[in-house]
Amino acid sequence: MENRARPILTYFVLLAVGLFFFFYGLVKAKSFLAPLAVAALLTMVVVPVARWFESKGLSRAWAALSSDLLILLFFVVLAGVVSYQVNNFSQDWPEIKERVEPKINDLQEVIADKTGISIQQQNQNLPILGGAAEANGQTEETGAKQQEQGEGQDQEASGSEFQQPNGSIMSSAGSYMMRLIGFLGTFLLTFVYIFFFLLYRSKFRKSFIKMAPEGRKEDTKKIISGSVQVAHGYLFGRLVLIVILAVIYSIGLSFSGVRQAVFISILAAVLTLIPYIGNIIGYTLALAMAFISGSGLTGALGVTATFALTQFVESYILEPYIVGDKVNLDPTFTIVVVVLGGSMWGVIGMLIAIPALGIAKVVFDNIPALNPLGYLFGTEGTGDDDDDNIFDKTKRWALNKFKK
Repeated sequence: MENRARPILTYFVLLAVGLFFFFYGLVKAKSFLAPLAVAALLTMVVVPVARWFESKGLSRAWAALSSDLLILLFFVVLAGVVSYQVNNFSQDWPEIKERVEPKINDLQEVIADKTGISIQQQNQNLPILGGAAEANGQTEETGAKQQEQGEGQDQEASGSEFQQPNGSIMSSAGSYMMRLIGFLGTFLLTFVYIFFFLLYRSKFRKSFIKMAPEGRKEDTKKIISGSVQVAHGYLFGRLVLIVILAVIYSIGLSFSGVRQAVFISILAAVLTLIPYIGNIIGYTLALAMAFISGSGLTGALGVTATFALTQFVESYILEPYIVGDKVNLDPTFTIVVVVLGGSMWGVIGMLIAIPALGIAKVVFDNIPALNPLGYLFGTEGTGDDDDDNIFDKTKRWALNKFKK
């Protein structure tokens, strides 16, 4: 019995140690691997665009450059739209803050009455509740003291204040510039990778096929084509879906009287990239903004109706047609891989986690020894085989209808 248990124990110990160093290496190599992984996935998305340019008579190099510049232009325009909306939101922030502070004060009083926790204790334990009020109070006290001071003292104070934070301001500005340069460098490096991936994609494909054993070359071709289909189908489909959802949310939230409806709609649409949790966060943000805007119960009902209707349309009409069934992943592992990606690589990890797992599933499905992992990560055997309910019938009908 001991002789049988020892190899199993050794195997699990080696597996645990290997996984630890694998994920540890991914975290430490983020600055190198993250732009490389993003470039590889985006290359799979724009391969059809590059092929279209080539069919119009462009050379491989010009087609790769045109596709690269096209996707670069898209991200620049997207950044401009988001910056414009953020700027509008920041301009409205003082008014929003004035609306929120009385509600926070009322909430603190209710908590103090119901729980016996004083407002001072709440401010210490939950600074988000009372930080704004304290900051305003400190600002008013500071202003009053400055008005009481003499002209000579004001000049001395202003001179000392100018000299003291000067070094701090320069240090902060330098740190900000370094971070900005680093971000722009990584951003541009990603598009350099995309250009060369598109330019030499045939060479990469042939290299992977040559590395495969003689009897596994066809499976390797299936893995490559399946990976491209998964990445393109999911990422491009999700991108189109986000645009449609942002438009629908904007219309619904605008009619509901929500301020900054476009900004909240874009944010809620982007959050749908996070399965299940993203929709809840987006709905909560829109609901909070409805109350802040003074829409009251009518606005809350409008927001609820907008998100409920949009969720139904997304799940049973838009998603089956636009995204399709390219990524059939178990919901449990979908959430786990998104959380894992976020803990390792932040937002980038969360965005690429699902297509990365989808590509891994394609690999597992085409390698017999790894078929159990493909089954584990897939939707097979999850209890969803009974498609007799009205929602699955609607989803299946929409998918078949639009595919014709």
